[in-house]
Amino acid sequence: MDIKQLKYFIEIANTKNLSQAARNLFLTQPTLSFTIKKLEAELNTKLFDPNDKSFNLTQSGKLLYTRGEKIVTDFDTLVSEIQHMRTDSKEMIRLGLTILFAIQYMQQISNFIATHQNVDLIITQNGSRKIQEMLANDELDIGLVSFPNTQSNAISIEALNTSTKGYNVHVVVPENNPLSEKDVLKFENLREQRFSTLNENFMLGQMLLDRSRHLGFEPNIVMYHDDLQVLLYSLQTLDSICLLPIEYKAIGALEGLKWIPLQDKNDYYPIGVALNKGKSPSKAINDLIGEIKKN
Repeated sequence: MDIKQLKYFIEIANTKNLSQAARNLFLTQPTLSFTIKKLEAELNTKLFDPNDKSFNLTQSGKLLYTRGEKIVTDFDTLVSEIQHMRTDSKEMIRLGLTILFAIQYMQQISNFIATHQNVDLIITQNGSRKIQEMLANDELDIGLVSFPNTQSNAISIEALNTSTKGYNVHVVVPENNPLSEKDVLKFENLREQRFSTLNENFMLGQMLLDRSRHLGFEPNIVMYHDDLQVLLYSLQTLDSICLLPIEYKAIGALEGLKWIPLQDKNDYYPIGVALNKGKSPSKAINDLIGEIKKN
């Protein structure tokens, strides 16, 4: 159980309405429903009365709600206090990167933190499109993102020539899906499929919409989620497919799924270090870039 799941559960308990809770949380109903089912599976108990459409809590649910409200309040207070604990002697660097890049470059980031104790490194995880937007708005100081540059008037991106230069897009399908018999897939093959997908904050989320519409169809999206592992878990349950970097397979592989190369003009995304054009990087930021390039 994580804090996000707990917040979702509390919102449903407060509204007693799945649709309203989903709107308040800016989620789709299937995403919210899947998250709660996953939470119940982890806790091995029902949190809501399955025979009551009013989302009344079971005894377990009442206990989790009572204790959970305090946990969420304490967590939010702790995050706020930590974010405001900045001394004049420390430089703060706001780094944005995706979940995949956080895993791939964690050793270099850890090395930087260990050797720069006078720096507070604040890490934000999001999709590359959102990170580029945040850099352009001066909400971040540096980003590790994938191309293309969607904010070219405001930011610059230096391509990385390291052991990790980019990622290759694959279609992840359940083994019982007829597409699993294919060795390669094109977008035309995906027309009638159901999709679990990253949202438009991610390059792959936007690419799915753009390429489908270019080919004359609207993708049937049954789930949006920013957690790659949740997307993988949803495929068999929702009878859906997903576009993901093959580089994630070594980290989040699940049985019963097949990863098939996508053959498309957007089947590979190079990555790079992004900076705001209007700001000169500090020595510490240049040190962080140098560490990243050691990957």
